[in-house]
Amino acid sequence: MRRRSTITFFGRLGACGLVALSLGLGGCDDAPGVGMGSEGAGKIRYTAIHGGLGDTPGRFAYPRAIDHDGDGLWIIDKSARVQRIDPKTGACMTIFRMPEYELGKPTGFCVAPGPDEKGVWTENLLYIADTHYHRVIVYRPPPAHVPGQRQQPTLVAQWGSHGAGPGQFYYLTDVAVALGSDKKSIERIYVSEYGGNDRVSVFSAKHEFLFSFGSPGLGEDPKAIEFNRPQSLAIRSRRDGGRELVVVDACNHRIGRFTLDGELIGWMGSFRTQGRQPGQFYFPYGVALMPDGTALISEFGGNRLQHVDLDAGVTLGVYGEDGREPGQLAAPWGVTVLNGLAYVLDSANNRVVGFEP
Repeated sequence: MRRRSTITFFGRLGACGLVALSLGLGGCDDAPGVGMGSEGAGKIRYTAIHGGLGDTPGRFAYPRAIDHDGDGLWIIDKSARVQRIDPKTGACMTIFRMPEYELGKPTGFCVAPGPDEKGVWTENLLYIADTHYHRVIVYRPPPAHVPGQRQQPTLVAQWGSHGAGPGQFYYLTDVAVALGSDKKSIERIYVSEYGGNDRVSVFSAKHEFLFSFGSPGLGEDPKAIEFNRPQSLAIRSRRDGGRELVVVDACNHRIGRFTLDGELIGWMGSFRTQGRQPGQFYFPYGVALMPDGTALISEFGGNRLQHVDLDAGVTLGVYGEDGREPGQLAAPWGVTVLNGLAYVLDSANNRVVGFEP
C-alpha cells in the first residue's frame, strides 16, 4: 500500500490555501469565482478555441498542464488523460491515461529530448511531475491515436519517493530539462514541489540527486530564497547568451530568476504587492518563454495573462478578462508558445485558447 502524506493540514494547505480560503477561492486547486474584477485588457482576440467539457478525445475535464513538441499541443487534465492536440483543428492525435491516478493527477510536465528506454536519443519525451505519487515519470508517447484502440506510452524512467530527504518529494508541480551545449545531452533536470518542501531539486542526466534550493516562506526578505508553491519552471536563454531558471512562485505572487546553480538573480512581484494591476501578479501559475526572452505569465487568480520583460521587471501587455464567454478566462493554469501563437489553458472553462500575443 502506498504511504499517504502525513504532514499537517497547514503544511499541505500553506499560506496559499489560507489566503485562497479567505478570499472565497476554495484553495489553490479550485477555480476562483468569475466576475471578481481582475484588471484585464478585455476579451482575447483568439485565433482558435479547442475543447469543451467532456471525456471524449479532444475534450477536457479541467486541463491544467500544457506544453508542445514543435507540432502538437500536449495537455493533461484532471481525468488523468494525456492528449496531443492539433493546434489548428483541435483534433486529438494521441491519447492515453496515467496508469495510477486514484490519489491525484499531475499538475505539470514538459516535453524534452533525452535517451529512451533503449538509450537512443529521442526528441519528444514526456517528463511528467506525477504530483500525488511523489515521483517523476518519463514516457515515450504512443503512436497516433486510432479511434476505439486503447494506447499506453512506453515507460522510459521514473524516480522519487515520498519524503523531505534529498531526492524525495511531497507534491511535485513541474519539470524542466536543461540540455547540454550540443543539444544531444542532458545537463540537468529541475523539479519543483510544494506542500511542505516548497523547493526546487536538481538532478543529473542519470536522475541522481545533485542539490536543492529554496524553503517554505512568504518571501519577506527579498534576498532569501523562499517559495510558496513553486508551480512552474522554464529554462530561459538570456540576451547575453547565458541561461537561467525561471520559477513561478504562485502563492507568493511573484516570478523568480535563478542561475542554473540555484543562485538568486532577482524577483518580479511579491506577496505584499499582489494585485490585479499591470505589473502585479495574483496567483501566477504558468510561464511560457517568447523567442526574444520575454515571458507570458498566466494568472490563475487574475484570470488573465501578462507579457513581461523579466530583465527590466516591467509588463509589456495584458491579455484577457474573467468570464465564461469565448475570449474570456477562468482560472488559467498553463500557457505555451508554438509557432508565434500563445495557447493558454482556460482551465475552469475546459478549453484551450490560441491567440497572437
